[in-house]
Amino acid sequence: MKEDYLKKLRLCGLFGIGKFLSYLAGVLFALLYVIVPFTAEAAEDNAEQSRRVRVGWYNSEHFQEGDAELTRKSGYSYEYLQNIANYAGWEYEYIPGGWSELYDALINGDIDVLAGVSYTKERESLMDFPAYEMGLESYYIYKKADNEEINGTDPTSLNGKRVGTLKNNLMTDYFESWMDSSGVNCEEVLFEDFQSRDEAFADGNIDAIIAVNNNVASNSGITPVVMVGESSYYLVVTKSRDDLLDELNNALATLKESNPYFIQSLQIKYFNHTAVNAALSHKENEWIKNHNVIRVGYIDDYLPYCSGGADKEAGGIITDIFLKWQEQLGLSEQVSIEYKAYPRYTEMTDALMSGEIDAAFPVYDSIWNSEAQGIVQTNNLVDFGVCLVYRGEYNDTSTTGRIAVSSQSAFQSDFVAENYPESEVYIVDTVEDCLDAVKQGKATCTFLDNGQAETLLSERKYQSLKRLPLDGSMNYCIGVKKGNNVLYSLLCRGISLIDKSDITNAMYACIGSNIKYSLFDFLLDHFGLVLLVLLIIIGLIIAVSHKHYQAHTDRLTGLKNKRAYLDAVGQVNDRIRENKAAFAVIVFDLNGLKTINDTIGHEYGDMALTDVGRILKKVFGKENTYRFGGDEFIILGMNFTQEDIMQHFDTLVSALEEINSSERPYKVPLSIARGAAVFSPGSDTDYGQVFERADQAMYEDKKAYYEKHGDRRRQ
Repeated sequence: MKEDYLKKLRLCGLFGIGKFLSYLAGVLFALLYVIVPFTAEAAEDNAEQSRRVRVGWYNSEHFQEGDAELTRKSGYSYEYLQNIANYAGWEYEYIPGGWSELYDALINGDIDVLAGVSYTKERESLMDFPAYEMGLESYYIYKKADNEEINGTDPTSLNGKRVGTLKNNLMTDYFESWMDSSGVNCEEVLFEDFQSRDEAFADGNIDAIIAVNNNVASNSGITPVVMVGESSYYLVVTKSRDDLLDELNNALATLKESNPYFIQSLQIKYFNHTAVNAALSHKENEWIKNHNVIRVGYIDDYLPYCSGGADKEAGGIITDIFLKWQEQLGLSEQVSIEYKAYPRYTEMTDALMSGEIDAAFPVYDSIWNSEAQGIVQTNNLVDFGVCLVYRGEYNDTSTTGRIAVSSQSAFQSDFVAENYPESEVYIVDTVEDCLDAVKQGKATCTFLDNGQAETLLSERKYQSLKRLPLDGSMNYCIGVKKGNNVLYSLLCRGISLIDKSDITNAMYACIGSNIKYSLFDFLLDHFGLVLLVLLIIIGLIIAVSHKHYQAHTDRLTGLKNKRAYLDAVGQVNDRIRENKAAFAVIVFDLNGLKTINDTIGHEYGDMALTDVGRILKKVFGKENTYRFGGDEFIILGMNFTQEDIMQHFDTLVSALEEINSSERPYKVPLSIARGAAVFSPGSDTDYGQVFERADQAMYEDKKAYYEKHGDRRRQ
């Protein structure tokens, strides 16, 4: 580039341009040559900076949770923002604040984007809305569940009540319009943010609040009274950042193409357990008043889903499902469940159609068959894969030639009719009979859902059978007689609120508790009784050793404790009486521990004791070192001489110097008062005499230390 320009300069000279002008042009070009790269570099920096996006962050349950700092964040909006960032290449700076404060900050350009903003014509002139909405929300008046002064069936009961809502929020506009149209006159109380509104509500300073349907949990203790409006909401962009709006629209378009049900999945994940979903309608409440018992039929001996029989209580996950259903709708005290077992699926569905029972479980998810029977199905409760169970070698044609099907299961007969219409069907009574038929060669295979397979195939008698996973899945739900609309509505409402992980956990707990595994099976799997006894003995030895270790070990330092020390003293006294003793006692005490505890805290005092214990263990050996208690340590060295002690002291001094020269958090250098005494066979008659000399020497050493360092004196 520079060489090209010099050529131009020469040409200019040839055309008669004066030296001064040539010189001036050269200078100007040189300046441009230097400036342009920096300008380009600055532009690149600005482009890079434009990808850092300032997002307003306000706390709202289920929507945006967690502080704006480095704490864990979650919620509908957070996950939505992260997906946008993944497509747009954005990096967020979270700006904390209340809703009203952040709304103004967006308009002023102090933040770049804000989530959860509803569209209005007025707002369109203040901020930019993307082409795709973030979600749809409804605005409700909520009251505390125990507030009987406000009646959901009579909006006029809100007259004169203090209702809290937010400044600069569309739900406030809807609330005011609703009051005008309904003739209800409430006292409107405006708040800057959700937190102050919710605190006032909790403290009883206001009677009700306006809130969206998606951030009031079903277990929050508050309930909706009436809906006052609904609108779409968006992730909006400040007017000064057109570049971000383009990137946002492109990201949203790509996201919609690649994951068209993204918004629905977020709504199910975060907004499925709301107070609005859990609130019963007027019809549902009236139905409950007249039906305090719901009769539920189930298939007997059909684990892990249900079992029990006429003389036993219902078992399997059926009881967990209805217990959770009662809890989610708050009906545990109002409605009881009566269970009745049936040996076959057809008998259960016949009882449902005759009115003998109100609901049936499990009903196989086949809308076509259910319609033909006059049954309506609730949402699915169980979703399991299907497997082929057979014996011997698999063959595409012969393995499915004769299929065992039980009269217990509608799933088996439907599955075979749909997928293997040419195969011969061998009818038996129970699912276990199907497995027996395959094992005995009366049938070539059968089909189980994975829940049943996990329960039954663990039995040793079916060990010879093989399992082949198949494509597709099997779903079970609750069945209700067509026309029983209110019960159907109640069941669907409660089921939608049940956490599916609770059902899964109950399923596997039931599978585990019903696996049939005998003592004989156990012995066969563990190489006989002798090995079993040996394992038990080894286990007992380990347990006793571990218990002894815990009883004789100081938890802080890992050294031997006072109990271990007293045991050792007893052994030493025995050796003294036998004239076989040769030992030395060294007593240590950590100097300045109180200073450490008082100035920087007891956790650092514990750290200092740990450091001292580690040093003593390194110098004298773990077998010889005891923590007697507090800041006192004792070395009981067998066959130690005075010369041995002095050599160890030299090593100890070096170890202390090393640790004090390292970066340790203590305010004073680590120092240990010490005293030692060697057993004298001619004059010492017991261990205590040796210890007293060592202890006295230690106190003399400690006294000298505090005389030198008076500011560290123990109080």
